[in-house]
Amino acid sequence: MRKKIEENGETPSKKIKVSALKQGTVVDHLKHGTGLLAIQVLGLHLEEGTVTIGLNLDSGKYGSKDLVKIENRELTQDEVNKIALLSPDATFSIIRNFKVVEKIFPELPETIEGLVKCTNPVCVTNNYDDVITRFVVARKKPIKLRCYFCERSFTRQEITLI
Repeated sequence: MRKKIEENGETPSKKIKVSALKQGTVVDHLKHGTGLLAIQVLGLHLEEGTVTIGLNLDSGKYGSKDLVKIENRELTQDEVNKIALLSPDATFSIIRNFKVVEKIFPELPETIEGLVKCTNPVCVTNNYDDVITRFVVARKKPIKLRCYFCERSFTRQEITLI
């Protein structure tokens, strides 16, 4: 049996270390199970920059959480809103020169435009290209949205992001 010994003669720490971000965004406190969906929604799987993801991490506040670190990219307000729809308790840290320069705790606005698709096939938003979707946030926790045009309601699990 072999045991790895560090230079100081001790066995390595049991903590996993992930390299610090010089520039970019850290999306923390994602609801467990939404990390991969967040990457897809943000289109990060199509980009060339480094993306680090942690799934099912221990969280004192939530039990478990997911985390996404995005190198050399700051998220737009629309992107923050999309992630807040997936995971309302997510936090966003903007990193510049290895330091957190801004921490964002998003709140869902009263109305959401152009981010969510109405799944009602007869809704005007699905039949005319020039009509932008609009939803009223009927409830923030747990999330419930109501289409402004057809008045159909959706829970977080029923939401389809554009």
